Amino acid sequence: MKKLTGLLGLAAGAVLASGAHAAEYELKVSTMFPSTHYIQTLALEPWAEEISKRTDGRVNFTFFPAGSSLGNATKQFDQARAGVVDVSVGIPAIPRGRHPRMVLIELPFTVPDSEVGTCALMKVKDDIQPDFDGTHILSLTVTEPSGAHTNKQIKTLDDLKGMRVRTPTPAITAMLELIGATPVGMPPTEIYESVERGVIDGNIMPWGPVGAFKLYEVLKYHLDAAINPVGMYVVFNQRKYDSLPEDIQKVIDEVSAETFANWGRWWKETDQEAIDAAKAAGNEVIPMSGEDREAWRERLQPLIDNYLANDSDLPADEAKALYAKMGEAVTACQ
Repeated sequence: MKKLTGLLGLAAGAVLASGAHAAEYELKVSTMFPSTHYIQTLALEPWAEEISKRTDGRVNFTFFPAGSSLGNATKQFDQARAGVVDVSVGIPAIPRGRHPRMVLIELPFTVPDSEVGTCALMKVKDDIQPDFDGTHILSLTVTEPSGAHTNKQIKTLDDLKGMRVRTPTPAITAMLELIGATPVGMPPTEIYESVERGVIDGNIMPWGPVGAFKLYEVLKYHLDAAINPVGMYVVFNQRKYDSLPEDIQKVIDEVSAETFANWGRWWKETDQEAIDAAKAAGNEVIPMSGEDREAWRERLQPLIDNYLANDSDLPADEAKALYAKMGEAVTACQ
């Protein structure tokens, strides 16, 4: 019995020593989302765990989410490019002008849904690469397109006239001005309180963050208009990536392709959860027909043309050519 106890003790010590052994490559990941956000739990943690598993524990990731020293949304890309972190997950529109090519996919009524938009982005990845110099792109995606969420009943986008509406991008600001609404810029974290205080009457946003921030508690009316998506990138510092052994690079690329192929499904599922929560709270959700959506696309074409010519932070010819190529990719992905 003493011999058996001793052997079990040695085995347990070996397991503990193995578990405590530091990974060969300790990598930092910064995100602009809280650690409880579905992007973290559905996508990033399984991705990191799978890479660690396939490399026999040689690679380990430490996450720095929103609220941490490396979780500032405005610094995600710069941190990855400079090597302050190894991987960043961020939104190209923050800060404005940093990723002028990728945000073209966010122009109103450009993509019908997240699966098509994500597919289209990956088709034009090489054209977008200049936005991400100094980094290795692991994934590009877009959410399901935005709806209009208000504290007053609306049937069409024209019903936003006279309302004060939180706007996410310059193009949506121009759309709201065309309608006759008053666009108001603010971070998503301030929307709930701003509605309660009467600072704004509504918000243009995908359903996912409406659910995450529980905005359906204060915004009771929803026009499911599929206006514009929000882009997101996952990038790896190029120097660090190049320094890794080829077999680890291969695993990172393979797992990224496999895991992030699910973006479209994840965006749809999390949006549906938010829609269900809004309906359960007694909210009114009105879908926009495909015909109305096409009519709005045509109506906003002059606004889009002006953006490409004057406001994209790119030479007009380059902006127009890339946007046209994105349109062709959207068609190919449908």
